[in-house]
Amino acid sequence: MARVNALPSWSFPCIVAMWLALMSLHAEATMLPSDSGPSIRSAVEETSSPISIFVGKTTLAAGAVGRSAATSRSLVIFLHGIRGSGSVMAQIGNAWTSRLPETRFVAPNAPFRHRSQGYQWFAVDDQVMRPDRIKVARSAFDTLIGGIVEKEGFENDLDRVAFVGVSQGAIMALDAVATGRWKVGALVTFAGFMPFPPVTRSGTDTAIYLMHGGNDRTIPPAASVAAASQLEAAGFTVTSRIFPGVGHTISAEEAEEALNFLRQRFGD
Repeated sequence: MARVNALPSWSFPCIVAMWLALMSLHAEATMLPSDSGPSIRSAVEETSSPISIFVGKTTLAAGAVGRSAATSRSLVIFLHGIRGSGSVMAQIGNAWTSRLPETRFVAPNAPFRHRSQGYQWFAVDDQVMRPDRIKVARSAFDTLIGGIVEKEGFENDLDRVAFVGVSQGAIMALDAVATGRWKVGALVTFAGFMPFPPVTRSGTDTAIYLMHGGNDRTIPPAASVAAASQLEAAGFTVTSRIFPGVGHTISAEEAEEALNFLRQRFGD
Protein backbone atom coordinates (compact mmCIF):
# COMPACT_ATOMS: atom_id res chain seq x y z
CA MET A 1 0.00 0.00 0.00
CA ALA A 2 1.43 3.36 -1.00
CA ARG A 3 1.35 5.98 1.71
CA VAL A 4 2.58 9.54 1.52
CA ASN A 5 3.10 11.93 4.43
CA ALA A 6 2.86 10.45 7.90
CA LEU A 7 0.37 11.79 10.41
CA PRO A 8 1.75 14.60 12.59
CA SER A 9 2.93 13.50 16.02
CA TRP A 10 -0.05 15.02 17.82
CA SER A 11 -2.41 12.61 16.13
CA PHE A 12 -1.18 9.35 17.60
CA PRO A 13 -3.65 9.55 20.52
CA CYS A 14 -6.26 10.35 17.92
CA ILE A 15 -5.44 7.08 16.12
CA VAL A 16 -5.97 5.15 19.35
CA ALA A 17 -9.26 6.91 20.03
CA MET A 18 -10.40 6.40 16.47
CA TRP A 19 -9.51 2.73 16.58
CA LEU A 20 -11.54 2.26 19.75
CA ALA A 21 -14.46 4.02 18.10
CA LEU A 22 -14.10 1.86 15.00
CA MET A 23 -14.02 -1.31 17.01
CA SER A 24 -17.10 -0.25 18.92
CA LEU A 25 -18.96 0.46 15.70
CA HIS A 26 -17.86 -2.72 13.99
CA ALA A 27 -18.46 -5.03 16.91
CA GLU A 28 -21.92 -3.81 17.82
CA ALA A 29 -23.25 -2.19 14.62
CA THR A 30 -26.05 -0.75 16.74
CA MET A 31 -27.19 2.72 17.63
CA LEU A 32 -24.66 4.54 19.76
CA PRO A 33 -25.89 6.57 22.72
CA SER A 34 -25.03 10.24 22.53
CA ASP A 35 -22.80 9.98 25.59
CA SER A 36 -20.73 7.06 24.30
CA GLY A 37 -16.95 7.33 23.98
CA PRO A 38 -15.04 8.58 20.94
CA SER A 39 -17.36 9.38 18.07
CA ILE A 40 -17.26 10.91 14.61
CA ARG A 41 -19.01 14.25 14.36
CA SER A 42 -21.34 14.77 11.45
CA ALA A 43 -19.57 16.40 8.55
CA VAL A 44 -20.05 20.17 8.46
CA GLU A 45 -22.95 19.87 10.90
CA GLU A 46 -21.67 22.75 13.01
CA THR A 47 -20.60 25.05 10.22
CA SER A 48 -22.68 27.78 8.64
CA SER A 49 -22.33 26.49 5.09
CA PRO A 50 -21.64 23.24 3.23
CA ILE A 51 -18.12 22.02 2.61
CA SER A 52 -15.99 24.26 0.41
CA ILE A 53 -13.91 23.04 -2.51
CA PHE A 54 -10.93 24.98 -3.78
CA VAL A 55 -10.72 24.03 -7.45
CA GLY A 56 -11.71 27.20 -9.26
CA LYS A 57 -14.46 29.76 -9.52
CA THR A 58 -16.72 28.13 -12.10
CA THR A 59 -19.88 26.47 -10.82
CA LEU A 60 -22.20 24.09 -12.63
CA ALA A 61 -25.66 22.83 -11.90
CA ALA A 62 -25.97 19.28 -10.65
CA GLY A 63 -26.00 16.81 -13.50
CA ALA A 64 -23.66 15.46 -16.14
CA VAL A 65 -20.70 17.18 -17.77
CA GLY A 66 -18.04 16.04 -20.20
CA ARG A 67 -18.48 13.93 -23.31
CA SER A 68 -21.84 12.46 -24.22
CA ALA A 69 -22.71 9.10 -22.73
CA ALA A 70 -22.44 7.47 -26.15
CA THR A 71 -18.80 8.51 -26.65
CA SER A 72 -17.45 8.29 -23.10
CA ARG A 73 -14.93 5.62 -22.15
CA SER A 74 -15.27 6.12 -18.40
CA LEU A 75 -17.69 7.52 -15.85
CA VAL A 76 -16.97 9.48 -12.67
CA ILE A 77 -19.77 9.84 -10.11
CA PHE A 78 -19.26 12.57 -7.52
CA LEU A 79 -20.78 12.19 -4.04
CA HIS A 80 -21.09 15.41 -2.03
CA GLY A 81 -21.07 15.95 1.73
CA ILE A 82 -23.88 16.69 4.14
CA ARG A 83 -25.85 19.88 3.44
CA GLY A 84 -24.20 20.03 0.04
CA SER A 85 -25.47 19.40 -3.46
CA GLY A 86 -24.32 17.96 -6.72
CA SER A 87 -23.56 21.43 -8.05
CA VAL A 88 -20.76 21.79 -5.50
CA MET A 89 -18.99 18.65 -6.72
CA ALA A 90 -19.73 19.48 -10.36
CA GLN A 91 -17.11 22.21 -10.07
CA ILE A 92 -14.47 19.49 -9.96
CA GLY A 93 -15.87 17.76 -13.02
CA ASN A 94 -15.80 21.03 -14.90
CA ALA A 95 -12.16 21.57 -13.92
CA TRP A 96 -11.20 18.02 -14.96
CA THR A 97 -12.99 17.85 -18.31
CA SER A 98 -10.07 18.98 -20.46
CA ARG A 99 -7.67 16.49 -18.84
CA LEU A 100 -10.07 13.55 -18.80
CA PRO A 101 -11.57 14.22 -22.23
CA GLU A 102 -13.14 10.78 -22.68
CA THR A 103 -14.82 10.76 -19.29
CA ARG A 104 -18.41 11.53 -18.34
CA PHE A 105 -18.89 13.31 -14.98
CA VAL A 106 -22.14 13.04 -13.04
CA ALA A 107 -22.79 14.89 -9.78
CA PRO A 108 -26.19 13.95 -8.32
CA ASN A 109 -27.88 15.34 -5.25
CA ALA A 110 -28.10 12.91 -2.34
CA PRO A 111 -31.55 11.31 -1.98
CA PHE A 112 -32.65 13.12 1.19
CA ARG A 113 -33.19 16.78 1.99
CA HIS A 114 -31.34 18.17 4.98
CA ARG A 115 -33.53 19.97 7.50
CA SER A 116 -31.64 23.26 7.12
CA GLN A 117 -30.27 23.31 3.58
CA GLY A 118 -29.01 21.07 0.80
CA TYR A 119 -29.06 17.29 0.82
CA GLN A 120 -27.77 14.36 2.86
CA TRP A 121 -27.13 10.65 2.34
CA PHE A 122 -28.24 9.79 5.88
CA ALA A 123 -29.34 11.72 8.97
CA VAL A 124 -26.86 12.67 11.70
CA ASP A 125 -29.01 15.08 13.66
CA ASP A 126 -27.41 14.24 17.00
CA GLN A 127 -23.85 14.36 15.56
CA VAL A 128 -23.15 10.70 16.38
CA MET A 129 -22.30 8.19 13.65
CA ARG A 130 -25.03 5.54 13.85
CA PRO A 131 -24.36 2.43 11.73
CA ASP A 132 -28.05 1.56 11.46
CA ARG A 133 -28.69 4.78 9.56
CA ILE A 134 -26.00 3.95 7.03
CA LYS A 135 -27.50 0.51 6.49
CA VAL A 136 -30.91 2.07 5.88
CA ALA A 137 -29.35 4.56 3.43
CA ARG A 138 -27.86 1.80 1.28
CA SER A 139 -31.07 1.12 -0.63
CA ALA A 140 -31.53 4.75 -1.68
CA PHE A 141 -27.84 5.02 -2.56
CA ASP A 142 -27.90 1.88 -4.70
CA THR A 143 -31.07 2.98 -6.48
CA LEU A 144 -29.59 6.37 -7.31
CA ILE A 145 -26.22 5.03 -8.45
CA GLY A 146 -27.84 2.19 -10.38
CA GLY A 147 -29.99 4.65 -12.28
CA ILE A 148 -26.97 6.76 -13.20
CA VAL A 149 -24.90 3.79 -14.32
CA GLU A 150 -27.75 2.49 -16.46
CA LYS A 151 -28.52 5.89 -17.99
CA GLU A 152 -24.86 6.45 -18.87
CA GLY A 153 -24.52 2.94 -20.34
CA PHE A 154 -21.93 1.45 -17.97
CA GLU A 155 -23.91 -1.48 -16.55
CA ASN A 156 -21.45 -3.93 -18.09
CA ASP A 157 -18.37 -1.76 -17.62
CA LEU A 158 -18.20 -1.06 -13.92
CA ASP A 159 -14.43 -1.30 -14.12
CA ARG A 160 -14.62 2.00 -16.04
CA VAL A 161 -16.64 3.70 -13.28
CA ALA A 162 -15.18 5.72 -10.39
CA PHE A 163 -16.71 7.06 -7.20
CA VAL A 164 -15.30 10.36 -5.92
CA GLY A 165 -16.74 11.29 -2.53
CA VAL A 166 -16.17 13.82 0.21
CA SER A 167 -17.16 13.54 3.87
CA GLN A 168 -20.61 11.88 4.04
CA GLY A 169 -20.36 11.05 0.34
CA ALA A 170 -17.01 9.39 1.03
CA ILE A 171 -18.56 7.34 3.82
CA MET A 172 -21.26 6.02 1.50
CA ALA A 173 -18.73 5.30 -1.27
CA LEU A 174 -16.43 3.40 1.09
CA ASP A 175 -19.36 1.37 2.38
CA ALA A 176 -20.52 0.58 -1.17
CA VAL A 177 -17.10 -0.74 -2.19
CA ALA A 178 -16.13 -2.45 1.09
CA THR A 179 -19.38 -4.42 1.20
CA GLY A 180 -18.90 -5.60 -2.38
CA ARG A 181 -22.14 -4.02 -3.61
CA TRP A 182 -20.33 -1.85 -6.16
CA LYS A 183 -17.28 -3.34 -7.87
CA VAL A 184 -16.20 -0.14 -9.56
CA GLY A 185 -12.82 0.51 -11.12
CA ALA A 186 -11.70 3.28 -8.79
CA LEU A 187 -12.62 5.01 -5.55
CA VAL A 188 -11.31 8.37 -4.37
CA THR A 189 -12.31 9.78 -1.00
CA PHE A 190 -11.67 13.06 0.78
CA ALA A 191 -12.19 13.32 4.55
CA GLY A 192 -13.94 9.97 4.73
CA PHE A 193 -14.63 7.25 7.26
CA MET A 194 -15.37 3.57 6.76
CA PRO A 195 -18.34 2.68 8.98
CA PHE A 196 -17.98 -1.11 8.70
CA PRO A 197 -15.01 -3.39 7.98
CA PRO A 198 -14.69 -4.90 4.49
CA VAL A 199 -16.83 -8.02 4.17
CA THR A 200 -15.85 -9.22 0.73
CA ARG A 201 -12.77 -10.13 -1.24
CA SER A 202 -14.67 -10.49 -4.49
CA GLY A 203 -14.41 -6.84 -5.52
CA THR A 204 -10.84 -6.05 -4.63
CA ASP A 205 -9.92 -4.95 -8.16
CA THR A 206 -11.11 -1.47 -7.18
CA ALA A 207 -8.14 0.90 -6.97
CA ILE A 208 -8.53 3.16 -3.93
CA TYR A 209 -7.03 6.52 -2.99
CA LEU A 210 -7.90 7.91 0.45
CA MET A 211 -7.04 11.56 1.11
CA HIS A 212 -7.50 13.50 4.31
CA GLY A 213 -6.62 16.91 5.69
CA GLY A 214 -4.19 16.80 8.57
CA ASN A 215 -6.11 19.57 10.34
CA ASP A 216 -9.55 18.01 9.92
CA ARG A 217 -11.43 18.39 13.21
CA THR A 218 -14.75 17.05 11.92
CA ILE A 219 -13.57 13.59 10.82
CA PRO A 220 -10.01 13.09 12.13
CA PRO A 221 -7.40 11.93 9.60
CA ALA A 222 -6.93 8.77 11.63
CA ALA A 223 -10.21 7.60 10.13
CA SER A 224 -8.63 7.31 6.68
CA VAL A 225 -5.53 5.69 8.15
CA ALA A 226 -7.66 3.00 9.78
CA ALA A 227 -9.73 2.52 6.62
CA ALA A 228 -6.61 2.11 4.50
CA SER A 229 -5.26 -0.60 6.81
CA GLN A 230 -8.52 -2.53 6.80
CA LEU A 231 -8.99 -2.29 3.06
CA GLU A 232 -5.43 -3.42 2.41
CA ALA A 233 -5.92 -6.38 4.76
CA ALA A 234 -9.00 -7.32 2.73
CA GLY A 235 -6.94 -7.39 -0.47
CA PHE A 236 -7.59 -3.97 -1.98
CA THR A 237 -4.84 -1.87 -3.56
CA VAL A 238 -4.84 1.31 -1.48
CA THR A 239 -2.99 4.60 -1.64
CA SER A 240 -3.46 7.05 1.20
CA ARG A 241 -2.14 10.50 1.96
CA ILE A 242 -2.54 13.03 4.75
CA PHE A 243 -2.28 16.68 3.66
CA PRO A 244 -0.78 18.88 6.39
CA GLY A 245 -2.59 22.14 7.03
CA VAL A 246 -5.79 21.07 5.26
CA GLY A 247 -9.06 20.98 7.18
CA HIS A 248 -12.40 19.37 6.39
CA THR A 249 -12.44 20.30 2.73
CA ILE A 250 -10.98 19.43 -0.66
CA SER A 251 -7.86 21.42 -1.40
CA ALA A 252 -6.57 22.21 -4.87
CA GLU A 253 -3.64 19.84 -4.25
CA GLU A 254 -5.96 17.00 -3.30
CA ALA A 255 -8.10 17.59 -6.39
CA GLU A 256 -4.99 17.46 -8.57
CA GLU A 257 -3.87 14.21 -6.92
CA ALA A 258 -7.28 12.68 -7.53
CA LEU A 259 -7.24 13.74 -11.18
CA ASN A 260 -3.82 12.18 -11.79
CA PHE A 261 -4.92 8.99 -10.03
CA LEU A 262 -7.96 8.64 -12.27
CA ARG A 263 -5.99 9.46 -15.42
CA GLN A 264 -3.57 6.67 -14.56
CA ARG A 265 -6.39 4.25 -13.75
CA PHE A 266 -8.44 4.93 -16.87
CA GLY A 267 -5.61 5.66 -19.27
CA ASP A 268 -6.84 9.07 -20.40
